[in-house]
Amino acid sequence: MAKPSKKQVKQQKNVKKIVDISFDLNLSHTTGLIIIAALLILSIVLPYYYVYYAYSVNHYNSFPLDDPWIHLQFAKNLAEYGSFSYFKNEVVTAGSTSPIYTIILAAGFLITKNEMWLSYVIGIIFFAFSVYYFYKLSGTFFPKENWLAIAAALLLVFDKWLNFISVTGMETTLYIFLLVACYYYYRKMNAIGFAVTLGLTFWTRPDALAFIAAIAADYFFRVYLKNRSPKDNTDILLFEKKDLYKIAGIFGAIMAAYFAMNYIIAGSLLPNTYSAKLAYYSAEFRSRSEFLKLEVWEYFTESAYLLIFIPFVFGVFKLASDSFKLKYNPLLPAFIFIALLIFMYWYKLPYAHRFGRYMMPVFPFYILISVYGGREFFRWFANYIGDSKLVNGLNVILLAGTIVYFASEYNSTKEIFQDQSRHIYIRQVETAKWLKNNTPEGSTIATHDVGAIAYYSDRKVVDVVGLINPEFISKLNTKEFAGFVEEQIIKKNVTYMAFLKEWFQVVNQPALFTAGENAFEIMQVYKYIPGKTHLLSTEVNSGIQYVSQLISSKQYPQAMSVLKQLAAMDPNSSLTYFMMAYVNSFTNDGASAEKNLLKAIELYPDYKDAVLSLSNLYRIQQKTDDSRNVLTKYLAINPQDTSVLNQLNKLEPLKTDPVKTDTLKTK
Repeated sequence: MAKPSKKQVKQQKNVKKIVDISFDLNLSHTTGLIIIAALLILSIVLPYYYVYYAYSVNHYNSFPLDDPWIHLQFAKNLAEYGSFSYFKNEVVTAGSTSPIYTIILAAGFLITKNEMWLSYVIGIIFFAFSVYYFYKLSGTFFPKENWLAIAAALLLVFDKWLNFISVTGMETTLYIFLLVACYYYYRKMNAIGFAVTLGLTFWTRPDALAFIAAIAADYFFRVYLKNRSPKDNTDILLFEKKDLYKIAGIFGAIMAAYFAMNYIIAGSLLPNTYSAKLAYYSAEFRSRSEFLKLEVWEYFTESAYLLIFIPFVFGVFKLASDSFKLKYNPLLPAFIFIALLIFMYWYKLPYAHRFGRYMMPVFPFYILISVYGGREFFRWFANYIGDSKLVNGLNVILLAGTIVYFASEYNSTKEIFQDQSRHIYIRQVETAKWLKNNTPEGSTIATHDVGAIAYYSDRKVVDVVGLINPEFISKLNTKEFAGFVEEQIIKKNVTYMAFLKEWFQVVNQPALFTAGENAFEIMQVYKYIPGKTHLLSTEVNSGIQYVSQLISSKQYPQAMSVLKQLAAMDPNSSLTYFMMAYVNSFTNDGASAEKNLLKAIELYPDYKDAVLSLSNLYRIQQKTDDSRNVLTKYLAINPQDTSVLNQLNKLEPLKTDPVKTDTLKTK
């Protein structure tokens, strides 16, 4: 063997020795199975505990969202009538965002009629599947460091929002399972498993387009690197030509079936929900900058997530560095998916929905890149200080601490699940049951929350935000919307309306039923009376909500200025004039308060709050006859109202503010 030259010896001395920090737990086959079993048991027990806790406090089962009952309504009709419809075998529509989830629920209805436990069980099962495939997927990235794969799986198992969403009756855990399984099959070059799961992701949610694009971009990058330098990229695997044909055929058939189903049902390639949500939560309605700040940045850096955000950034830096150097990194599709999904929502639909559920599908990939980034950071640190044992100890401590923090956050989130399940039950479910028991069969209900109301009322609903009735979509967020809604209400023979007043508000007539508490998201049911029922426009109703905030912060001049603009936009709203009188009372303008209360009563003679307020105003002003006349006129229409009758019997001057009544403050 030739003796190395002096130059070669010098080069060898200048090469820094790379410290290897990888270590394997050397698990036996039996131990590996025990770990998988433990992960699966946790993925079943942890979300179930949320249901158990909520029931122990509320004494009923519910969901923290109204949307699950939309899936259940479609599934029930599909099981009973064989029709993808929203009322018996009528109202056939492509209103389900996730038709494959609806089909699974419909199959479940053949086994049980208990819609709550059907939804809970399906959600938990797919969460368990997600955890199983995520553990296997993590093992492909850390083949010599199985403890990192276990740590990543434990982070997923204890994630508060994934446990939460598992028992909300939504398709999210099915979607996550398909995404993770697809990524796993892609890593394993399993053509059939990859093609089937890739196609089904789109059947679960249309935003799977981001994942499909991420996989495509990654594969083209693989092909480019392989063709550019075959000798340097022997570790990059590509599908064989016959496998590509299989993938194209299977994936193409699944996608074609999806588009064909929507087109046959609704005449469009995508479900109604896509267009309706784009119209309602447009960038003009929701700020893109606020979306990035509140629903992305703060969401992924909040409390426990901050501990994995820092290593995530390091992982992204390593991914970018490898890609810039034309070195393939197998985590590239995970990052592209995260970036594309956020971009899609930022650009088209800047809204992550309640609890950030549209962002939840990226959590497995977020965790994976974070664990990888932490390993790469500690690998760099080990080479810097030359001590692998210390560095490994630090990494173990960081991951163990993060898992404990995740578990703590999981435990505290059970109260959110309980409280929000109660919130929905009180408003949507109780309203639906009231409608079932207090409206004639054959009644048609106009509403914007079509889940529980449709499912439990057994009444046909008209969806004024277009998820079920797409004809409303083109008018959403336009000045013509309120008028169009009234036209459709007449056209579709609507007899009752059920609205959260923050969304749509009816004035000039009393509510038949009110559900809610704390003056927040109050559901009100009204009888539709042609020529009398007056629905505020979206713009005016939003203005009313804004004025309430101004009054709460004691900005009375600004509140009055806005109210005058609202009165000019809609001069037939008794509520607007009543609120003007309320502001007048704070500015000690009795004459204007009287004028505005008279106008409110003129528009709405049954307006009890306005009648009592005007009567009190006259009593303070020693105008006893006027006070008596106001009450007498009201009682002529409402003779059974004992509270007003008592007021009439106590006609003595008051020394209290006439307009600042408790009932008014809730308006």
